[in-house]
Amino acid sequence: MNSMKRVLVAAGVSLSSLVATGAVAFSTATSVSAAPVKNCVPAQISVTHGAADGTAGTIYYSIVFTNTGATCAIFGVPAIQPVAGGVHHAVGPLARSLSMGEMPARHVIAKGQSVSVAFGVIEVSNYTPSTCGMRSANGVVVNLGTFVSSRFVHLSIVVCTQRTSVTTRLITAGVTGT
Repeated sequence: MNSMKRVLVAAGVSLSSLVATGAVAFSTATSVSAAPVKNCVPAQISVTHGAADGTAGTIYYSIVFTNTGATCAIFGVPAIQPVAGGVHHAVGPLARSLSMGEMPARHVIAKGQSVSVAFGVIEVSNYTPSTCGMRSANGVVVNLGTFVSSRFVHLSIVVCTQRTSVTTRLITAGVTGT
């Protein structure tokens, strides 16, 4: 028992000397007025796409989420479905997430600010015709949890219908998707 008291007293003296010399700083400041930022709602998020950017068999388009209302928070991996026709029939499988197992960052965006995702369209010529089932899509339907519900974004792409040929990932700050 006495040896434990000596260790605790020694630890207290060492910590006290560190604080006194400035080697360790403690903050007792609190912010009473800082309210948590509410999550974005579908009515305040517009969805568009950026320019194509190609690399080694995959063309990337940034899908951009812009806040049109009060400051809010957004996070996650959007579900992106290639579609065709005026009623937006699904063309091929949903985009595959390349962010499996990664923790999403919560992005706080003020009015007029944006976050984005790199939406990848793998070139169908990478696959044999029998394993791809190539088809044109005139856009994508984007969903992002409770933040965005079934938004159509016009985007002329060619995808496979028999295998996944599109990818998505976690949203990032800015408009480039990277």
